[in-house]
Amino acid sequence: MKTMVRLTGVVVLMVVMGTGCVTARRAPSLEPARWRTLGTVQLDPEAHCVFATGYVNQVEGAIELMACGPGGKVHESVLVLQVNPLDLQAALLLLGLKSGPPMPELGVGPPRGDRVRVWVHWQEAGTSIIKPLAALAYEWRDKRALRTEDWVFTGSMVADGKFKALAEESLIASYWDPWAIINVQSPLGADDDALSVNRTEVPPLHTPITLIVERP
Repeated sequence: MKTMVRLTGVVVLMVVMGTGCVTARRAPSLEPARWRTLGTVQLDPEAHCVFATGYVNQVEGAIELMACGPGGKVHESVLVLQVNPLDLQAALLLLGLKSGPPMPELGVGPPRGDRVRVWVHWQEAGTSIIKPLAALAYEWRDKRALRTEDWVFTGSMVADGKFKALAEESLIASYWDPWAIINVQSPLGADDDALSVNRTEVPPLHTPITLIVERP
């Protein structure tokens, strides 16, 4: 279901999860006056949210990432975020989030850590639109949007003296990645061929977006 709303205060979204099941979910309010800058991200301690800007990078095809940096795996990522991964992880830690032990390798999980909700906000024809990040991914075998409510703050890891999210620029993974900062909660994260871009929900290519990570 395509959701278009005006962002005036707190917004309630109606999101289809599966077939025939509709749940109401409260989207975070956007109050820029409360935001505090932390390097390349913005932090709203009162709403328990971190904000990062970027753009739509991919509008069709297979994906392993929901978001990466400009120097990351842009050939398989829906979004590109213009952030320093160190800033993003630091801001999430300042919200009080805790990561779990790192996953041993790609596709091996499940991811451990505190749950977060992730949203995408953009402007279209003068209207503010906000959707759960999962709406932009498609389970092509079952022909439906990715079914998950939460993501997992796994936190990236240091290896060989490098902060891996900074070295690889993998930020939010739909295929479980021990180097990414956030990983998908769904068991589909173990399958690198499970997800593609949801072409009916993703904004047009290169649309500027704001990604919102919320501590529930």
